[in-house]
Amino acid sequence: MQLIQRARLLASKGKPQEARALFFSNEYKASLWERSLYLGQFLLETGSHLESIEEFSIVLDEAQQQGNNRLRSVACHNLAVAYRNLSFFDLAAQFQQYSIAWGDLRSANHQSLHAELEQLSDDSACDLTGRANDAIQQEDYALAEQLLNISLSREILYGDADSQAADWGNLGIVKGLQGNPVSAISCLRKAYVLHRQTDNLTLMGQDLVHLGELFWIAGRFRRATRCLDRALEFFSGSHRLSLEQKTRSRLFEMQRLLQVKQYDPLLN
Repeated sequence: MQLIQRARLLASKGKPQEARALFFSNEYKASLWERSLYLGQFLLETGSHLESIEEFSIVLDEAQQQGNNRLRSVACHNLAVAYRNLSFFDLAAQFQQYSIAWGDLRSANHQSLHAELEQLSDDSACDLTGRANDAIQQEDYALAEQLLNISLSREILYGDADSQAADWGNLGIVKGLQGNPVSAISCLRKAYVLHRQTDNLTLMGQDLVHLGELFWIAGRFRRATRCLDRALEFFSGSHRLSLEQKTRSRLFEMQRLLQVKQYDPLLN
């Protein structure tokens, strides 16, 4: 939507209140639930997860009144994303299951998923990705990888660059958790390239933070600190203060440890 793009631009310039005001301007003709849906998605993108829950709850109430299963699924999926970002993982998994139940992805498990693929709509990739994130939290990495690979194949056919990047990034995390840093780095680099195409500064920064941690684990310490240093530029440019502070703290810790490794004879 052009409106969301304008809001993103204002937010990237450090004008979050002006960005939010766009959703209530007279030039934007939409129903209350449509405003809430797009405002909620914008709030999710900009890190206001708690506020986004209020907006998605309005959408869910409207969906219940309409008896609109597709809108129920959309609202529940977005609520799952918001709760997951707030680290309420059990609640996120519950809403993701509601989304699956109201959508066309019946189960998302090893036994029946492949039998469903031909019947799935283009929108099912969101539920696949969400269910994969829950599987990661449950340490079921094989299921997470299976779901993400299927979702990625669908996103390549039907989705946008940001959606593909999300799947590549999650695959990178799974590969890292499985102890395969080489594959993890490859996946996260693909995510970074796709986010760069859409000029998504915040997600570019997050990709670099993940890459930095993987390079650190792989013993490529200077490369790790360069990744975090670059991530700081992106977080600063997108006015994501909390991410910038967290990354700066981690960078200082890496630099301190690097100095110890360089000058402590017991480590050389």
